[in-house]
Amino acid sequence: MEKKYRRIWFRSGAIGCTLIGAGLSFALDALALRLDGAAWWAWGPEGAVGLIVFMAGLAFFGDAVRYRVHMDREG
Repeated sequence: MEKKYRRIWFRSGAIGCTLIGAGLSFALDALALRLDGAAWWAWGPEGAVGLIVFMAGLAFFGDAVRYRVHMDREG
């Protein structure tokens, strides 16, 4: 069972870290567009997608933490 938790932990952690980085990149790019004075339709949707991707990354990362706790309890 520990091998199953380790696989899920690694996958969730990798996906979570990737999504957190991608979401921050999108959100910060939208911020740069806004600060340059672009119209709201240029930065608004990009910023919203960035925040959604960032929050999904946090969810995956939290899931990885949960499986890490399962691994520690069994080990």
